[in-house]
Amino acid sequence: MPRGVKKENLPIKICVVCERPFNWRKKWERCWDEVTTCSNSCNRKRREKNRGLNSAISLSMADYSSDTNAENQELSAHHGECKVLSLSVDETVEQNKSFSEETNYETEISSLFQENLGLDDDEQSTSSQSSTDSEEKTDAKARRKAEKKRKKAERRAQREGRGDPSAGKKQCTICKKSVNLLIRCTYDESGEWGMVCGKCWKDVSGGVVDGDAHHPYYRYGGLWKNRRAQTK
Repeated sequence: MPRGVKKENLPIKICVVCERPFNWRKKWERCWDEVTTCSNSCNRKRREKNRGLNSAISLSMADYSSDTNAENQELSAHHGECKVLSLSVDETVEQNKSFSEETNYETEISSLFQENLGLDDDEQSTSSQSSTDSEEKTDAKARRKAEKKRKKAERRAQREGRGDPSAGKKQCTICKKSVNLLIRCTYDESGEWGMVCGKCWKDVSGGVVDGDAHHPYYRYGGLWKNRRAQTK
């Protein structure tokens, strides 16, 4: 439904087949301007009608072509006789007028045929666009579903002790070793906080939680524990 538009105020069109009104629908959100029929049934009837019209036009063109060929042959024979019998000026003017009318008729038939072809092309483009949008939505939904299943399987494996052993580990600021337990503290004259493992912590604090006189730069700031660590 268009934003800010109530259900009773949705856009309305008249079906070109059954001539009944129909409202805007969500599936026509991107191609509403090209929609001309209210249902698949009316759309099918319109295609059948167009095919019948195209067939009639093709037959008419074939009949007209055969008639034109016969008339051209007659005109050729008549022109041959004109060379011998010297046609009058009035007869020549009449023949030119008849030929002009035939040319105009052929032009009208060709334009009508092109219009019907244009209708079929618009219908095919609308159908192809709708199918493409539907495929994209289906693919996106499948990807989201697969990602959800993968995360669920990882959590299950984590609970059962079959997950990645290195999941959630952090590196020690000093020795760069990845561990499940780190102590937050300062250990040098810069005063910056770092995360150190148990082995390095003994070196920077002397093994005392609050430090001692031999480690003036040490200051305790808390303990970090990997909650995703695998338990046997």
